[in-house]
Amino acid sequence: MLSTYKVASTPWRLGPFKARTHQLVFGQTYEDSAIELRAFKPRSRVFSIAGAGCTARALAAAGHYVTAVDINPRQLVYAESRAAGGSVRRGAAERLLALSRKLATVVGWSRLKLVEFLSLSDCAKQGEYWDRLLDTPIWRAAVDTLFAPRLLRLFYASPFVESLPQDFGAQIRRRLRSGWISHPNRSNPYATALLLGIPPADPGAAVCPIQFSCADAADFLENSPPAAFDAFAMSNIGDGAPLSYMQRLRTAMEHAAAPGAVVVSRTFAKSSPNSENNWAALDRSLLWGGVEVSNIAIG
Repeated sequence: MLSTYKVASTPWRLGPFKARTHQLVFGQTYEDSAIELRAFKPRSRVFSIAGAGCTARALAAAGHYVTAVDINPRQLVYAESRAAGGSVRRGAAERLLALSRKLATVVGWSRLKLVEFLSLSDCAKQGEYWDRLLDTPIWRAAVDTLFAPRLLRLFYASPFVESLPQDFGAQIRRRLRSGWISHPNRSNPYATALLLGIPPADPGAAVCPIQFSCADAADFLENSPPAAFDAFAMSNIGDGAPLSYMQRLRTAMEHAAAPGAVVVSRTFAKSSPNSENNWAALDRSLLWGGVEVSNIAIG
């Protein structure tokens, strides 16, 4: 099946990891699809970066008409298999997270503590538990070391690392604490996925079948009919991409956007928390510096 897909030559051809080309990168999507479900009008025609397919499946189950596109053929085959009821697999991201969880036990994060923490539903108590038992000096030092640029470059391609804040470890710690005091753990499947590696429940069957395509996002949108899409779920496609590519992508989105089209895009970089377009505080997956929700200006 992989051989039926043509590999495009774009900034995303090699992916973010320093590993073999076209490996499975993500076994699940670390994005809260409730953002897209809230932002998009009912029964929208949605262009979605496929990734692990989680956002595409959530949108399709809610009645949206989804076209899921990914440049990585192995990633696309996996997303397509998940939409057909296939099992969850671990990608490169999950293997790194699994290693991080093993290291977390060294700094005192026992599974018992994490299960107790995730059972809480009072955000004030979650903040207190975090400050008292989990946010320890040794854990803070470990996170800052693991997310330092010099270490990230051992695993990630340079353009991706260069797009991240220099104090990325401190940023991640702040985002986590902000999430704990904002979202009840007991009803947050993304918190459980992050800390224990248990994937969120499947959103259910698609109302309309998802259309999958292996292509570069800009290529695909440039060749789409005008006004083909009412909404765009772009993940963090801008992290590590050169300005020239992002300008081309924006032009392609404007070409393919219907009037009033909405775009949701994420970034690990710092974004203004006070911007009315930044919904990062609402994203229960806890990791993003910016979750921008905006309309595409046409003409």
